[in-house]
Amino acid sequence: MKLSELIAAYGDDKVQFQKLDESATNYSAGKRGSKITFGTDEPFGFNGTVKMGLVLWLDRDRVAELITKAKAA
Repeated sequence: MKLSELIAAYGDDKVQFQKLDESATNYSAGKRGSKITFGTDEPFGFNGTVKMGLVLWLDRDRVAELITKAKAA
């Protein structure tokens, strides 16, 4: 299943997102890539966080472009 299909089936209006840049508490360089520690308001239960989180990486400039286009429409 593609991510877009999962979101459509789940309900676009029910999906929340959290910007990692805005919730990071620590950044450091790892051997390969970066290490980022972040906080969230999501509660933690016996099976992990109550809601499942996914990390999704998008080109920052492309996202800004899409948001600008959406606002102009």
